[in-house]
Amino acid sequence: MPRCLLACFGRGATSSSSSKNESSENATADLTAEEQRRGGAVVVELFSSQGCATSPEAELLVSRLGRGDFNLEVPVVVLVYHVDYWDYMGWKDPFGSSQWTVRQKAYVEALKQDTIFTPQVVVQGRAHCVGNDQEALFSTIASAPRFPAPTLQATFQRPSPETLQVSLTGL
Repeated sequence: MPRCLLACFGRGATSSSSSKNESSENATADLTAEEQRRGGAVVVELFSSQGCATSPEAELLVSRLGRGDFNLEVPVVVLVYHVDYWDYMGWKDPFGSSQWTVRQKAYVEALKQDTIFTPQVVVQGRAHCVGNDQEALFSTIASAPRFPAPTLQATFQRPSPETLQVSLTGL
């Protein structure tokens, strides 16, 4: 199962009761050398619409992907955008936005496609596939380039019970 986005925040903090005060006052989250070597997560963007008959299947697939239901070798970040160009058919998608349509059109141009369609998945901004084709989706994710995650150190301090201070430092 891929690493959870917030899992790294637990590293560096001790959970024993004898050091409770120490860990609650200062905790540091660092990425391991192995995590840095593997690179960052793969971004998976789904363009969908309630006016598209095949989008619900794609949304379910991408939802399961984001939940970690599949044993992929890479962590993923899932983003879903509802476009508005299907609204003319009589059902206005309440989540649809022309902003997401513009975003998808930019991918159509960048990926040198002939047409815009839903459900469409764009992976790492460099490749695309039909959003409800599970094998194509997994293959596109597996072959996607991975970029090193930014190296950050997060320090959490609780100077008082009502206050939490977070400091991020790029390494």
